[in-house]
Amino acid sequence: MSGALALDAGAGSGAAGDVLRERGARVVAVDRALDMAAHAGRAGPAVSGDVTALPFRAAAFDLVVAAFVVNHLADPVAGLSELRRVTRPGGAVLVSVFSDQRAAAKNTVDQVAEAHGFVRPGWYDDLQRHAHAVGTTDALARALTAAGLTDAVVSEEAVDVGPFSPEDVVRYRLGMPHLHAFAASLTDPERAAFVAEAVAAVGELGGTFAPEVLEVVAVR
Repeated sequence: MSGALALDAGAGSGAAGDVLRERGARVVAVDRALDMAAHAGRAGPAVSGDVTALPFRAAAFDLVVAAFVVNHLADPVAGLSELRRVTRPGGAVLVSVFSDQRAAAKNTVDQVAEAHGFVRPGWYDDLQRHAHAVGTTDALARALTAAGLTDAVVSEEAVDVGPFSPEDVVRYRLGMPHLHAFAASLTDPERAAFVAEAVAAVGELGGTFAPEVLEVVAVR
């Protein structure tokens, strides 16, 4: 990978790009959100752009990575087609999305929130529908084929994120936009009660926090 020109598509916090740089790649980041693109720009070239209409010429990159991006798209085939378009022949497209088999801890925190008055916003329901469209190995394989990425391997595995206490899990979930806004709407005593109940519920699950992830390795 040393010297390869790589695209971090939907860069977000830039975690994938950082890994690529550690392995010697030259990384260009793109994210639809201006603030995320600006954040990624601290580490190297970055632009604001839509994954379904990437602002790059065809076959521009040796390697394209889209970490937990395609599951956010209303049209995942359009996004995958663009990832293929900007990858050179023989280059690789790497994609990851969350599986429909959600970690129990995620559902538990959401259920506790609902007991405290949380109502799922419409945009979150839309996001879940988009995720379900590529949330199984079969569904993701069909989308890849429709996008022209026929030389692809799709695998599923539980990713153990390491030591993660119930407090960490709840803190992580409350960082998600739908629950962050809800928690911010509560009074201090209401929020404290909600968080305490969520921590206790996650603690009762036991085990590790290991979300199921679908991973794609495709050759252009």
